[in-house]
Amino acid sequence: METFSRSFFSGFAISLALSAGICPAQADPQSEAATCARRDALQPALAKQPDLTWDALRTACEATIVAAKASDPIGHGWFVNAGNGFLGVPLVVQKILPDLAPEIWGTPEDFFGSFGLFPDPDITDRILPRGLGITGANGRPVAADGSPSGEVDYSQPQPLFVTLACGACHTGQIDLGDRYQVLDGAPNTQFDVRKWRGAFSALREGYLSDAQIGTAEAPGETTKQLLDIVAAKPAGYFARGLPQIRADQIAAVDQTQRAIFAQNAVPILSGLAQSTGVRAASVALQTRPGSSYGHGDRSPGLGGHSAGQSDGSGDLLSDLLAGQAAEAGKLTELLSGPLPEALPRFATVTDIPAVWNQGDRSVGQWDGSVLERFWRNIAAELPIIGVPAKVDLMNAGISAEFLLRLPPAPYPFEVDLAKAAAGEALFAENCGTCHRPRNEARYPVIGTDMNRAQVLNPAGSAMFLAAFQAACHDPDFGYTDTYGRRIEPCTMPAYRILRDTTEAANQGYLAPPLDGIWARAPYLHNGSVPTLAQLLKPASRAPVFLRGVIDYDPAEVGWRWQPGDLDRYKARYPTVSLHDTARDGWSNRGHDRDLMIEGRMHRLDWSDPALSDQAEALIEYLKTR
Repeated sequence: METFSRSFFSGFAISLALSAGICPAQADPQSEAATCARRDALQPALAKQPDLTWDALRTACEATIVAAKASDPIGHGWFVNAGNGFLGVPLVVQKILPDLAPEIWGTPEDFFGSFGLFPDPDITDRILPRGLGITGANGRPVAADGSPSGEVDYSQPQPLFVTLACGACHTGQIDLGDRYQVLDGAPNTQFDVRKWRGAFSALREGYLSDAQIGTAEAPGETTKQLLDIVAAKPAGYFARGLPQIRADQIAAVDQTQRAIFAQNAVPILSGLAQSTGVRAASVALQTRPGSSYGHGDRSPGLGGHSAGQSDGSGDLLSDLLAGQAAEAGKLTELLSGPLPEALPRFATVTDIPAVWNQGDRSVGQWDGSVLERFWRNIAAELPIIGVPAKVDLMNAGISAEFLLRLPPAPYPFEVDLAKAAAGEALFAENCGTCHRPRNEARYPVIGTDMNRAQVLNPAGSAMFLAAFQAACHDPDFGYTDTYGRRIEPCTMPAYRILRDTTEAANQGYLAPPLDGIWARAPYLHNGSVPTLAQLLKPASRAPVFLRGVIDYDPAEVGWRWQPGDLDRYKARYPTVSLHDTARDGWSNRGHDRDLMIEGRMHRLDWSDPALSDQAEALIEYLKTR
């Protein structure tokens, strides 16, 4: 039975806070929160305090983020770095893949930066980049009351695995010239999750054939290379920088991981080849003619072409189908027979969303299909882990509660508050009806690309629900949430897990709150409009633009996007690519005409030159959200 309370263990919380470099805020958190909240009503705030500056508001808002992280260091640490399940690549193997195949993984010094990952700014000696989570094969260590006493139990010898953590996709960066600023909860617009997946397929094709792996009696070339690389690494290499590890534990953990690999190298590599083969079959299924990405040049790229994007729903459907076929020994039939009914016939790629301030979001996913916040995290963990029984329920609950009150990152540049105050009224009149907190309505009338909203048919929806329920593999699992309520997600009925989006009347996209909207470019659910200025002036939208750039344009409010700068940016941002809005699922249409909503006309198109001052004021206000 797994249970935990929001109180956790104070000793572990303090230890994690110190190891993460989080110190209690010097200023009064309540005072800073009150100052930050003035941006929610700029006109009265300026009337009361005419000398109020954005610098003061930004400083206060930054302090609220520090306070939120310090008040729940376990939640923050697990959100950014705890693996999403108990299945993945052995730590020893993941660490030395750059030594084995630098043409796929980059050099060891690159630290997996070629995929858009980066070192953790809070834990400078962390063994892997932020977002590559580490778990033990035997699950999380818990105390007598079920509270987590750490991320990994180092007291028992066990294999350590690497898998993606929430922070891989949901920790962003901005290039400020003299430094990179990390944005907790923002989309990682550089991470190319499909390039990451493709790297394992390339590894299998180039290094993991039966002959290259060999047998225990006669190891193949890859096995011998990896054994030699492991042996050559200095003492402590596979333990130093692990989460919450003590100095006196490093030697034993390092030796254990080396021994486990040395004694089991052939089955470990064979298992990696097999699991990677199933994932490769999933991609092959998606790229079959007529399938979701099987439309030639009309389809978006499946790897190396979509930094900051994923297809959690479409990929999960394909992964589940491939997994079931592999278990039944029918992969060949899956890849040669009729396309499964559950598989969409169109691309359903979407942008990675911001996940801060979940208290203002009563439902999840772009289409509002996942209801309880615990289940939103299960929906994110499943495509990563692939095997429902290996999903980490505890992490889903801890991260859900932490994100409830994580504030959005404030705009890092200057703001004209007087102009922003004028835009505040325009926002209330034209945007606030839809983009209000906890609004569960969906808006197909907006006219955006509908592919993602139509991803689930009845067969796919049934498959999703069954996988979600299977992921809640401990019927006794429960926890106490932020409000003191006992949550027992594994006993919830289906209607509390997944909303029906199979009927046209139920399809469309949420209009989420616009908190931290400056950091959520490119815009629309499929990331097909590079800047706020282009979103508000549809006639100016670029048909082709750059993805993966984190150099910011304060005038247009978005990342620098001009295709002519591709070669210049490649050296700085390794996952930069071109986004072509003519491709399936990447259309930049929608949110491009004035609409009658709830009985009142709302202006969405600000292209008229006569409205330029108002458009500028609205954009200035949106910087403050």
